[in-house]
Amino acid sequence: MATHATEPRAIPSSTSSVSGWAKWLPLLVLCLAQLSTSGDNATLSIATGALVKDLHASMDLISIANAMYSLAAGSLMVAAGMVGLIIGWKKTFRIGCALLFCAELTAFFSPNMQIFTYGARLLSGIGGSFMIPSVLGLIASNFKGRDQAVAFGAIGAASGVSFAAGPLICGTLVDQFGWRYAFAAIACLCIVIFVGSFIIPTPAKPERKVKFDLPGVVLTVIGLFSVILGFLKVSSWGLLTPFAAPFTVFGLSPAPFLVLFGIVVLALMLKWERHREASVGSALIPMSFLSTPQVRNGLYLTAFIFLAYGSGIFVTVSFVQVVAGLNGIQTGLMILPFALGVVIFSLGLPVVWKNANPKRMCQSALLIGTLGSVLCIFGFGPSSFSAIVPVGMCLIGVSMGIVSAYSSYIVTSGLPPRDAQQSGGVQATSRNVGQAIGVAVCGMVMLTAVTMGVQGAARGNAALSMDTQTKVSQITVIPYLSDQGFSSLMLEKGITQKDVPVLTQVYQTSRLNATRAGMIATALMTVLFLFGTRNLPTKTKGSQPDEFTANRKKRN
Repeated sequence: MATHATEPRAIPSSTSSVSGWAKWLPLLVLCLAQLSTSGDNATLSIATGALVKDLHASMDLISIANAMYSLAAGSLMVAAGMVGLIIGWKKTFRIGCALLFCAELTAFFSPNMQIFTYGARLLSGIGGSFMIPSVLGLIASNFKGRDQAVAFGAIGAASGVSFAAGPLICGTLVDQFGWRYAFAAIACLCIVIFVGSFIIPTPAKPERKVKFDLPGVVLTVIGLFSVILGFLKVSSWGLLTPFAAPFTVFGLSPAPFLVLFGIVVLALMLKWERHREASVGSALIPMSFLSTPQVRNGLYLTAFIFLAYGSGIFVTVSFVQVVAGLNGIQTGLMILPFALGVVIFSLGLPVVWKNANPKRMCQSALLIGTLGSVLCIFGFGPSSFSAIVPVGMCLIGVSMGIVSAYSSYIVTSGLPPRDAQQSGGVQATSRNVGQAIGVAVCGMVMLTAVTMGVQGAARGNAALSMDTQTKVSQITVIPYLSDQGFSSLMLEKGITQKDVPVLTQVYQTSRLNATRAGMIATALMTVLFLFGTRNLPTKTKGSQPDEFTANRKKRN
């Protein structure tokens, strides 16, 4: 699917010359691209049961399939940002679309879980690594000033739509036609997106030629892969005490060491990039990203969007599906208020409140998200949840929507034009890292809380035999399970049938406390982001180059 000669001629940088609603048609195509990648991940979540049945997948393979997208996309997005500058954003956008199309076809025809995981999911992640930075790069190139803020808000709204519609649409397709046809539907959407790409204006290439940075790409991929994999594996390998790790380091879990190794590699990469930019004038991570406080803070907030999604949704969906027994469609309806909060505020704020103060809005959003997390804590019960949970999730969605409306604009408005285009890969990577951290922290907190809670309550419990107390204390980790799943696990561990009902009651209390602990972790992480809002801008007016010049003068 190469770029054709009939492609529109490169225009300077903006759709401002197009009047009326026509200038927003390219944005519709970009929003559909955002929906396609989100829909792919939503389909996998909904199709888990069908994959277990049809492809005889184990939960370990399902977990690897889930992680494959984040690993591939997160590791390659920064590199794809540089490729977009070299060959053009429309070409990388189409390459990503073509790869995603191939991924969905591979999923449709997958005869086993290995092909599905290492074929379809890997291709999907690589396709996303090209497509998502291109979406952000095309917006930074073709929309300016307030239009750019609206465009970025629309992309955030598209994510919100996928959160709400994804489980409902994908669940219906899986239930009515089968999981293969759900992936086929996304393949059809990819065709629509590819055809629609011809109406997207072609941005001009940078005046100064950008050279591909192979050493930087290698260091970036190794570093990001290690960091993301390490965070993803914390909940299954353990933070310090090893759970089910394939190996240990000095008797400890390898997960934190993998993260540390990745951070060291990324530090070396930044040293190399500083040298390269001084030598040839271009870099994977331009120094303007690190030297501009506004840009750094904008990237923190970009990470928050998916950290809040990863942690809040992880805790809530784990509870409502595992404990309350909701299916995919019911879960989609339950988190609908959350999705509506994202959609309405990410798209509506830049349109309705045109002169809003981004700094104050983002600070307010973080406080709203904290309140939402706290409310959820009081909505969970031993085996069900109250209406407080959807209300709390709605507030988390509002928080995400407000930050999404401004975070990308905050980043691009603090950068020179070429770096602003290239920021798409860095922004997308910060999202993946944020989501990985959110899931890792909450997963670790919940597993630790439920394990320590059961072992502590079982110890010295007169209703349990000494043999049962000893066996429970020797279990390394007790996973987050349904009552039936926990009972089966205890029988497998040699617990007598007589003691299982008593232990199940203990487990219900510990599981509830673990769920609440997960939401407390979400609230605390949200509060921490308030410390990264000091250097945010207070206006969204003005042209991008002028704002960058003002920021540079302020730093000097």
